[in-house]
Amino acid sequence: MTFTIGEIVKAQGTRGEVKIKPYTDDISRFKELNILLVGGCPFKIRGVNVRGGFVYISFESVNTRNAAETLVGKAVEIDRSLAKPTGDDEYYIVDLIGCNVYLSDGTKIGILKDIENFGSADIFTVKGDKTVRFPFLCRLNLRYDGTLKTITVDKDKFEEVCCYED
Repeated sequence: MTFTIGEIVKAQGTRGEVKIKPYTDDISRFKELNILLVGGCPFKIRGVNVRGGFVYISFESVNTRNAAETLVGKAVEIDRSLAKPTGDDEYYIVDLIGCNVYLSDGTKIGILKDIENFGSADIFTVKGDKTVRFPFLCRLNLRYDGTLKTITVDKDKFEEVCCYED
């Protein structure tokens, strides 16, 4: 299994370097990696530079701007075995997708289909009888059970912040 940790957003310079928008909390971890999967294909890393919230990487087999431009828009992934272990009350988004989502009174809302980030908070999209979106907020008291693949949120707080699609 792989984790998507970023996306190549542009070619950088003339020697094949690429600019990556990271999807990880700790972008310095890119410096610890030797191989990345780009569009599902393995690429050996030649150099990594982190600056301005982005990661700039050169690959051994990509030596020109034209070659780098063929990678733009592709997902950057790592094997799950290379992922940093999670601590208590930490989880990876990939583990949450597909979970059944319940209110604290036991009512099933639906299945978590997507998590997007627009800056201030992650937005969860749950599909059930209706599609509902809600921000990930501490006051929702979100509880994740990886064994049962369930997420439970506080009913009263959920009703304050959720938004149903028509």
